[in-house]
Amino acid sequence: MVRIGKIELKGVQNLHTEEARSLVEQRVPEQQGSVFQDLGREPVTVVIDGLLFGDEVMSALETLRVAHAKAQPQSFAADIVVGSDLTDVVIEDFRVRQVAGYPDRYRFSLRLREHVEPPQSTATAMAPVNQDIAGDAAAWNEGAIGAAGVLQDPASLTQALMDNPALIHNLDADALGDAIGNSLDELDSGQLGGMIDAVGALDPSKASGLFDALGRAGNLGKMLSKYLAEGANLIEQLKNFDWSRAGSLMRAFAGGLDFLSALKNVADKAGQLVADIGNLELPPELNRIVRGERK
Repeated sequence: MVRIGKIELKGVQNLHTEEARSLVEQRVPEQQGSVFQDLGREPVTVVIDGLLFGDEVMSALETLRVAHAKAQPQSFAADIVVGSDLTDVVIEDFRVRQVAGYPDRYRFSLRLREHVEPPQSTATAMAPVNQDIAGDAAAWNEGAIGAAGVLQDPASLTQALMDNPALIHNLDADALGDAIGNSLDELDSGQLGGMIDAVGALDPSKASGLFDALGRAGNLGKMLSKYLAEGANLIEQLKNFDWSRAGSLMRAFAGGLDFLSALKNVADKAGQLVADIGNLELPPELNRIVRGERK
């Protein structure tokens, strides 16, 4: 059975293949024999002789002629090429003659050459890589612009990270610490807590680095006073933060803030107690004793 494209050739009388390798002979001076460089195999050639007959013979001839004229690759199958890589062929030579006395019988000769799809051009192969690089560059550029905007306006950090979490990769903890430190007078404790929580939820190590940067710039004391004055609780603000990954300075700040908040609460209550005692109306006899008066 031989099939070329959709045509099954039933009257094949002769079929043979020509297979060869491309070898370059390199002669060695004063030595017998030669060294051969193998450049790979040559395209397989298939030669077919036979008869075309039947009711659809004219349609088959027309199809073969069109394929030959346009050099269109055709699928190929034959028992003789089983086990080879030959799957597609181009009709290199096509000869036909009508058999005398038989109106629908033609003798043909086909010479087929193996067809291999050309490799992709370098530009085509690199197109997906260039597209990925362009996408990465655009994302980096967008992140860099977003990071610059946050450093100019630290109060926008929380919303910016909500809109684009990938922005965290473009933010440097030291630069962010300097920007926040320079804006402490304009920021309240709620804004500070929201910023630290947003950073910590995406990258706890960067949140700890932010505290380290604030500490090196001497801004933690000012930040601590702001929290005490506003009665805010840092730990309650950091709802999404994993404290097991907090740095030592960050833990020390939170612990110190809790201690000072508790101390302030005690002092406030003690002051209120003194004021209440001062306003307390005692019985006359007890009042003289408290005031140290004599009868």
